[in-house]
Amino acid sequence: MAENFSKSQLDEFKEAFALFDSRSVGCVPVEEIGTLVRSLGHNPSKTDVDTIEGELRREGKLEVDFGDFLGVLAKHFTSPDESPANELKEAFRVFDKKGDGTINVNELVHILSTLGEQLSEDEIERMFSEGNIDPNGDISYESFVKLITSEDDMRFVENQRQRCRDVEAQLASGNHA
Repeated sequence: MAENFSKSQLDEFKEAFALFDSRSVGCVPVEEIGTLVRSLGHNPSKTDVDTIEGELRREGKLEVDFGDFLGVLAKHFTSPDESPANELKEAFRVFDKKGDGTINVNELVHILSTLGEQLSEDEIERMFSEGNIDPNGDISYESFVKLITSEDDMRFVENQRQRCRDVEAQLASGNHA
């Protein structure tokens, strides 16, 4: 479930969850789920909260652990399009000139080394050492995104997300790489 969220989101969720875990047992009562979700800036209706609480109770839960809480957030408060992987894919899709799900490695290196917080040559080399580059010098951005989002180094993923935002901002302003 954690793969649906960025490291900064997970840190925010952990902090909020800990505040509601007043007994320090790693669980919060089901009745607190609405207030906990609202503390993160969401605004579920009473009906939404009743639905979530009902689902949890049908699963036999009177207490919600952090994993359950992430499940609730993933199911009810994010869309699949909001995942870090989907954001990256959408950003790379802009550079898919052939419309075949690939991006030229040279262009990708240029993007990664010039937009946002630039990657070092070592970081770029590490990414491509595990990537599947075809004979034309193209890489599937779908597999590339899977590679970089499966990394344990969430700083790397966060940097990629920032690059996506930078790319989107440049595209919105009419400047293409």
